[in-house]
Amino acid sequence: MPEKRIKIPAEKVLFEVSKDGVAILDTTTELKEIDGNTTAICDLCSAAIGPMIYVEHIESPEAISRAVKHGYRPEEMLRKSIEMLESMGETNEAYIREIMDKTLKSWIEMVDKSETPWALCEDCYKAVHKFI
Repeated sequence: MPEKRIKIPAEKVLFEVSKDGVAILDTTTELKEIDGNTTAICDLCSAAIGPMIYVEHIESPEAISRAVKHGYRPEEMLRKSIEMLESMGETNEAYIREIMDKTLKSWIEMVDKSETPWALCEDCYKAVHKFI
């Protein structure tokens, strides 16, 4: 497949991790030129979607923020975060719950500050649209 260069909006997020959770310090947005055949990754669950030029589901930051305000939660990301804590030997359920609450709060803050479109896999697209 010949290389096709495309420009996509890209967001860089500078954050700090502390015992109180993740704090977003700064976000910058720019147009980034990439090979259109680069594999796109779902911005919600990190699943491979396919070549960038063929991504079917792209949602505005406002649409994702609206879904979150109406109750959407990134279940796959939260499940993977719990698995990571457990794989590190964490067994205190109260502590895990506290960390997950902070993680979710930080994620919601990031969604609210996002200024770029979100690429979604089919499953996440369907899940988000239940709340939009």
